[in-house]
Amino acid sequence: MRITTNMIYNRNLNALSGINERQNVAYDQLMTGERFKTSGQDPSGMGQKLELTNEIDLFKQYTVNGGLLQNSLSHEETIISSLNDAMMSATTLIQKSNSGAISQDEREAIANELTGLQKQMYDLINSKNSQGEYIFGGNKNMIPPYVRDASGNYVFQGDTGQRQLQVSPSVKIAASDSGMDLFESIPTRRTATPSSANLAITVKEQSQFDSYYSSVYQPSGSNSYTVSTTAGSPDTYQIVDSGGTVLQTGDYVSGESIAFNGLELTVNTPAGGTAQTFALDPATNDNILNGMETFINKLKDPTITPDDFQAAVADASVHMSNARSRTDRALGDIGARMNSLDQAQDSNSAIDTFNQEVRAKVSEADMYEVVSALAKEDAALSAAQLSFSKISKLTLFDYLR
Repeated sequence: MRITTNMIYNRNLNALSGINERQNVAYDQLMTGERFKTSGQDPSGMGQKLELTNEIDLFKQYTVNGGLLQNSLSHEETIISSLNDAMMSATTLIQKSNSGAISQDEREAIANELTGLQKQMYDLINSKNSQGEYIFGGNKNMIPPYVRDASGNYVFQGDTGQRQLQVSPSVKIAASDSGMDLFESIPTRRTATPSSANLAITVKEQSQFDSYYSSVYQPSGSNSYTVSTTAGSPDTYQIVDSGGTVLQTGDYVSGESIAFNGLELTVNTPAGGTAQTFALDPATNDNILNGMETFINKLKDPTITPDDFQAAVADASVHMSNARSRTDRALGDIGARMNSLDQAQDSNSAIDTFNQEVRAKVSEADMYEVVSALAKEDAALSAAQLSFSKISKLTLFDYLR
């Protein structure tokens, strides 16, 4: 085979070019720490790297969402705790007013204190977050949840929406609560009213009666009851509902009270007299601001009778207790959401660490291999350069000289 000068130069140039190219790849790997830069260098590896990078970026967003959710829930928890403290103070004042020994001036002083607490609660309910959005307005978060209308009533103008944040591939957690659920639909005191002249009714055990009321009250049906007595040895009574079902029987003594599901019924007729009837009063709900307003007005009324004031105290106490139960439940729910967030973040952290490790195995260069390859290519380049200088002198002209 004839070897020409062009062949010698071309082969040596190709060898030097190949070594330089491999050397440049090794230098890039050394500088960037990446095994490849383009999909042409490793199509399968690049596909895995892109997929893992997308998932890692997604989990970074979950981490950001988790931080936003943590801040939102902590802010809401602080506000509701402050509301709870204000309601506890209001409860103390309501009980303080329930004394026949205090004067009208003292009642009005208590009314002024309650007014201050009411304003504080109004401000807390209309709190904003760091973005200037009303926390308890639902989806209508750019308008105050509560306003006072021309009649002096506090009116809710938000909705029931909740903002959800995605904190993991399969977990969404509510970042807010609507004032409709927390403050608006608070049950007022449940009561019963006699419809006969010789029957008196007192709610003796409110919680027991409330439980019974919630289980039997029919919004569109009859809620009436009949108490009848029979003369005998001994005299007896029975209580039946509107459908004729006998609910309770026992011995009867005229003028003595009958305990019935938290109520005290007092029939003032002889045994065998006319049956007496009563009915459960319609169920009503209202926000706690209006409940406080009603009681404040009762405190300021110098003409109110002792019986009416006792009823007002009972109404305010029960309404406030129901409101506190609602906020206590909200605080528990916020705590549960925070626990769910912690669990999701722990899981996200473990998955993200795994994804980072897998991506490193797929795309990151082994520095020991890179340094070794670079040293090998440096040696090859030196050898190629030396051999080229020697071979390039093997010509006839060099021999003749």
